[in-house]
Amino acid sequence: MFFTRIYDQEVLDRINFLHTVKLFEGITKKELIYLLENLQERKYLKGETIFAQNDIGRALFIVYKGKIGLYRREKDQEKNDLLSEVQPGEFFGEMALLEEMPRTATAVAEEDTLVFMLFKTKLESIIFSKSKIGSSIVYHLSKILSARLRSYLEKDN
Repeated sequence: MFFTRIYDQEVLDRINFLHTVKLFEGITKKELIYLLENLQERKYLKGETIFAQNDIGRALFIVYKGKIGLYRREKDQEKNDLLSEVQPGEFFGEMALLEEMPRTATAVAEEDTLVFMLFKTKLESIIFSKSKIGSSIVYHLSKILSARLRSYLEKDN
């Protein structure tokens, strides 16, 4: 295969991983190479806070390895409540791609974790320079946010 001759196994593993992320559904492996170049990679140690509730959001996070806990504290509570856990292949912080507003939860590494970060500014750049990739990401992001909102509203009924 063409890719295996040019890229080392670590890069191929990352490309194959991104191919499984719902946000990047329909994006070719060649396009995923470009996308990978625009993602920032970061390691977090167990117990480390990725971001805190009310921090201004500027990036979406994709869990490559490890696990993230999302916590929320209401004004009258003393401790944070666990909302959900984010596993490899899943992402969180997606609202930051649409608007730079305060985070609605705190994200904490539940174990040593490796994430890919897609910053809002990078997505905007991709939309203008590689519109096919950018529009695909925005389309899937819209579908995912819609499904999450519907699920949340149905849970309250």
